[in-house]
Amino acid sequence: MIPRQTDPGVDEARLIAEVRAGNAEAFEYFVRKYQRRITRVAYRMLRDMGEADCAAQESFLRAYKSLDEFREGSAFETWLTRICINWCKDRLKRRRLVVYFHQAPREDGEDSGPRDVVPHPDPSPERLAISREIRERLRKAIDLLSPRQKAIFQLKHFEELSIPEIAEITGLDSGTVKSHLFRAAHKIRSRLREFRRGE
Repeated sequence: MIPRQTDPGVDEARLIAEVRAGNAEAFEYFVRKYQRRITRVAYRMLRDMGEADCAAQESFLRAYKSLDEFREGSAFETWLTRICINWCKDRLKRRRLVVYFHQAPREDGEDSGPRDVVPHPDPSPERLAISREIRERLRKAIDLLSPRQKAIFQLKHFEELSIPEIAEITGLDSGTVKSHLFRAAHKIRSRLREFRRGE
């Protein structure tokens, strides 16, 4: 029996061992548990739902095929996220897609990304226009980051991961992660100042 996503105390190491032993159905647990998060990570990098679904499917397929390479004692979620990010970075290099990390609310009303912050409880049309303009400027600024900086920026500010967690996912040391975050923030601030000067 495959454990449900909500089952407490699921031993993922045991399930991985079962998959390696030939029980392919046991892998469905990981798909059910992590598909939403992996698709969200991919969407924020690719900004296209079809591409994100493809990235998620490819990430799970690659994880399944290379499960023998998974290190015992590591977190499966971390390993899977790294696979997804690497796939998306390769996709961006090939397709030169525009990358946005600041996700606007979806048309169906479900907001799976960061919320827009409007300080007034009943925002005026002027306030809403300003909010949209700020969001658009931020998108343009983030778009100028390198693929690695974009990925690290996303993991820190949108997935809210810690520096050690980001280091584990990216394979970088914590100091390098901090350096990329600092440079990304500096580039974004500089670009936003240029936008303001250009008004």
